Amino acid sequence: MLRYNKYMNKVNLLLAEANGNLSSSREMIIGAVKTAEEYVFPKLKISWDIDLLVTNRLYDIIIPEDGVGGRTRTSDFIEFAINENKATENLISEMVTHELCHAARWGKNDEWINSLFDSVISEGIATYLEAEFVRDREEKTVFIKTILERTDNENEIILEKLRDQLDSNYYDYDTIFFNGNDELPRWSGYSLGYFLVKKYLENNNKKIEDAFADKYADFKIAL
Repeated sequence: MLRYNKYMNKVNLLLAEANGNLSSSREMIIGAVKTAEEYVFPKLKISWDIDLLVTNRLYDIIIPEDGVGGRTRTSDFIEFAINENKATENLISEMVTHELCHAARWGKNDEWINSLFDSVISEGIATYLEAEFVRDREEKTVFIKTILERTDNENEIILEKLRDQLDSNYYDYDTIFFNGNDELPRWSGYSLGYFLVKKYLENNNKKIEDAFADKYADFKIAL
């Protein structure tokens, strides 16, 4: 593994390059991460360094259509994966922005996720910031396009289907947040989270940078 942070001020970029992996994508990855860093760090006032491990081997977190995916482990450690045949600099920077938001919240509010509602809000916050980041971009992930194209009415239907589970810590995460089923569309948890966070911000006249570290319980006003 090569630690490569020549162009990074706050993000320590760790490229998994054994056997030449990612070597041909190095400059693209560096540019994408720097773009995300320059957007998120000042906006969310991140005052600590974050290690970002990039590999092409964590297949389970890659969104197939987009060739990118991430997982935030702690406030200062993110795992990120790309499919070099599909990932672009724009798509990488978009998804890194999402993960940096998770890290920022964790660094400023160390609440544990204790229920489905908490998970929904956690993902909704990161998805909302991601949506702001790509607002004026033509190239966006299929993920965020799906979220933004889903109507408020469709999200209300998702809310009613999940309402009786919101306070529970026992739920089908893969179905709700990723795959969907006959009743729930793909990425329902993210979509509902985005919808509830949007309502919360509107009701409280806040911007995402003012609210991303608010307590989970505060967001229940949006239900």
